[in-house]
Amino acid sequence: MQPLDLVVLTDTHYYSKKNWVDGDPDAFAPPREQLFRRGSEEILRHVFDTLCRPGEPEILLISGDLTNNGEVTSHEEIRALLRGLKARGKRVFVTTATHDFRGEGVSYGFDRHGQKVDVPAFSREDLRAFYREFGHDEAVSVEEKTMSYAVELTDEYRLLALNDDRGYDHAGFTQECFDWICAQAQAAREKGQFLLAMTHHPVLSPSPLYRLIAPGDLLEDGEHRAQQFADLGIPVMFTGHSHIHNISCIHSARGNPFYDVSTSALAGFPPNYRHVRFDPDRREVRITTTTVESVPGLALDGMTLAAFTEKQFLGVVTDILDAAENDYETFIRLADGFSLRETQARKLRGVIRPAAKWLNALTFGKVWRWTRRTNGVTRAQIRPLQNRRVVPFAVQMAANLYRGDAATPTDSVEYRIADALFARLDHLAVPFVAKLRARGIDSIRGTLLPLLHNDGLPDADCTIRLP
Repeated sequence: MQPLDLVVLTDTHYYSKKNWVDGDPDAFAPPREQLFRRGSEEILRHVFDTLCRPGEPEILLISGDLTNNGEVTSHEEIRALLRGLKARGKRVFVTTATHDFRGEGVSYGFDRHGQKVDVPAFSREDLRAFYREFGHDEAVSVEEKTMSYAVELTDEYRLLALNDDRGYDHAGFTQECFDWICAQAQAAREKGQFLLAMTHHPVLSPSPLYRLIAPGDLLEDGEHRAQQFADLGIPVMFTGHSHIHNISCIHSARGNPFYDVSTSALAGFPPNYRHVRFDPDRREVRITTTTVESVPGLALDGMTLAAFTEKQFLGVVTDILDAAENDYETFIRLADGFSLRETQARKLRGVIRPAAKWLNALTFGKVWRWTRRTNGVTRAQIRPLQNRRVVPFAVQMAANLYRGDAATPTDSVEYRIADALFARLDHLAVPFVAKLRARGIDSIRGTLLPLLHNDGLPDADCTIRLP
């Protein structure tokens, strides 16, 4: 069987500049959030141009959330870009997801003052015909209710492009859809084809922490489905939605592996996409990651795109804490982006301000003293770090959640102190063990340590071994 090369990206969250209805997007500072909507067009154009260079794979997969929130203008522009790729010889296969439509047909833009205004959006049914040339027109089979489809990438490879969208509050597959998946797996076996798949929501949690903070954003009954997929002969599925760059694996009771290859949001932090080579004769799948470093036409304050989006997204944490302690009116404006309303912020000032002051003053030296009985760190070892603030370290842990491959040495002072602190938190959380386990969390320590050091599969560049 010949190797197959392709590119995978997801969560482009394209946002047309026409949605700044009466204004210029460059007249406003970009909002402090993970997605860099203002630069989504430039990022996508640059990546598509890069993928058209000699030696790049012919096939591109995009697994949902093509647009910001289903704006008609955004869909029209990204489809034009996709058509441009096809005109340059690429084969493009997409699925859509919940950010690609609005049930009421209305999304939001901005007026000349930066205030939100209504703009037209697609309904879910609008998407069926609009993107049919990027999958359905080449399909050997379509599951009509979900708009999932199967396509033969070559005579030897079959792709299942699965739409797991079951409304805004549910992600998964009905029994009817799963029966169709089983039929496609059987058809692939009969033709001797290698079977691969993509869907939007993570089948496996890309991090133990994600299972705690966003359980509703995982595929329903995901681990059970993963085992079923493994036994159907679907060893690899490409996912998105979480914006986390991760590779996870589970084995079925029969010993068959299933790999969930989650890719971060192209229009966010970190701005990654993947190259993948399937080589069944060598029983392996080789995956490499490309991080978009610079984009023509985007002003990034002298930083790489990854550094810029990280600062826009996670830099706000330290800004908010500093403002909460020293400039509460600024804190109120910043906190609005995290859904803390002005009335709530003012009411909670007596709690938030002293808490922020305490967190801003927290140092490794203080945490070392709390955990000195168990951390194994000597006074001489902590001395160079005793005045180092904890908050920036915690922010980097959050960054590791999204970019993957955390690499804090396990014998470092920082790791040992954090390990001891997490263990102490587990002791304090004993009364809440049942609630945590109901969320799939066995321990706080086991949940947070992967944000310091990745002991599992590499998240960026990895060779997957097939049975």
